[in-house]
Amino acid sequence: MSEFNWTVEYSVGNQAIDADHQELFALIDALGSANMSDGFLSEILGKLEHYAKQHFAREEALMRRIEFPGYERHVNEHRAFVEWLKTVKATYSRAAESPFEFGDLVNRFLRDWLANHIIREDMKYRDFMMEKDSQSPGLLLPAVGIARQGGDSVAL
Repeated sequence: MSEFNWTVEYSVGNQAIDADHQELFALIDALGSANMSDGFLSEILGKLEHYAKQHFAREEALMRRIEFPGYERHVNEHRAFVEWLKTVKATYSRAAESPFEFGDLVNRFLRDWLANHIIREDMKYRDFMMEKDSQSPGLLLPAVGIARQGGDSVAL
């Protein structure tokens, strides 16, 4: 499978959240190019569980701080991801299918998540945040971990 590479165009303008997203891109690449084994897939699922807990909490806190109007919808997508992951982990732990089949399922889902959630949905709160800051320059972005330099946003 082709590599997914994080680029600055996927930045939401918050260093911690961008780092989380970069971690997910790396997990997807590792999963897509791995010599699949039971231990490797279990490790990936564990990392995804940690990722979801930490990243979603961080992202939801940011959206609350900026009073993002799409907060509830966005949180529902996070909940759906967590439920999907719980289902996959439970099914995988008792299934006879090979790690290759589950690895492929997880990889397809994560690639779709990148395309539909991070690249589309997360950009909505980024754009909202930037628009809100442009109405009151200097008030919002420093409070959420972003500084302006020469008209460009830079994560603190």
